[in-house]
Amino acid sequence: MAKNWLARTKKKFLRLHPAWRIYVIVLGLLVLYNEVLIYVLQKFKWSNIYCKEAGCVRILLVADPQILGKTYDTHFYAGLANYDSDRYLAWYYEQAVEHVQPDVIIFLGDLMDEGTDSTEIHFEEYYTRFGAIFPTHPTAKVIYIPGDNDIGGDGRQPLNPIAKRRFRQYFSERPAWVINDNLTIYNINRITLEMTLNDPRMVDSTGSDISDRYLRIFVSHIPVLDVPSSFTYKAIHNLKPNVIFSAHLHVSQFARIHRSRLKTVQYRPLSQDKRTAYKVHSFDLSYHQDTQELLEIIVPTCSYRMSVPDIGYGYAAIDGTTLKYTVLWTTRRFYQLISYVVILAIPIGLGVLYAVYRFLREHCSCRSRYERLPK
Repeated sequence: MAKNWLARTKKKFLRLHPAWRIYVIVLGLLVLYNEVLIYVLQKFKWSNIYCKEAGCVRILLVADPQILGKTYDTHFYAGLANYDSDRYLAWYYEQAVEHVQPDVIIFLGDLMDEGTDSTEIHFEEYYTRFGAIFPTHPTAKVIYIPGDNDIGGDGRQPLNPIAKRRFRQYFSERPAWVINDNLTIYNINRITLEMTLNDPRMVDSTGSDISDRYLRIFVSHIPVLDVPSSFTYKAIHNLKPNVIFSAHLHVSQFARIHRSRLKTVQYRPLSQDKRTAYKVHSFDLSYHQDTQELLEIIVPTCSYRMSVPDIGYGYAAIDGTTLKYTVLWTTRRFYQLISYVVILAIPIGLGVLYAVYRFLREHCSCRSRYERLPK
């Protein structure tokens, strides 16, 4: 049956005009490149992080996936847009997990585009879709924290208490996660202004400070050091972070500053140019602890729908007291979609030009026939 179908297809193809044959071949090659080859080639660019210590912890950071909803986008192509966005996120997430082999996966908020306003029925549907795109890992600890699109509270939209409770119910949000004897991750929520007040592991039975015996990571959707408040100072003073991971800005940036000069903090691009795009950056966390210098890394969005050209996943490894970090950049899907629009517009444009040409030709011939003088 397959042979008969191939034979019929081949006959139909050979009957086409040579120009159409070339067009079909080019279209097929474009689809093959955009939907298969470009993803495979992109993976070859990703850097590997090699650990020296036995207790090395590999972390995959997922920022602002914002899976699309169905309430606000009423365009006729909304269903297709949702499908393409979901497929893109799912494919690259699977490849990123395979590449990193993570011990911890951290979702840094804005999991859904309409998480704050969605009805219970829609939220259940979005939650199921989210689980299909980002399936749970059999061995890695998975951490979810909320963003302003999940619970509100970004200034334009007030904090939604119902959405806040719902997020915690579905995603098991917690104030902290003890990863091992050497590492604890704290949920520093700048939207709700909630955090762990203290950590008993930071002092021994005599009350002496032993915080230098393990590492502490802050995770927050909104950057912690940007526009510092009393909440920021309290979190830093009480829990003494070695590194902060945040999101919200959709770009890859970082800041290093002494905790006494937070009001002058400035974020700089990280792996945002061709020279350093796939570089593995190393940070000595013990040095930052000794000098009381704070380090915050902003992870770029992993969704091509966020109106930024550079998208990807954060990949970090805690190797002893060294933080190694790189970005797993993904392809610019909008460019691929534009290429489809261009190639599909070619026959349409030629067809319109041909129709105009026929119309003008017939119109002009009729006029010349009726306006000719008799001999």
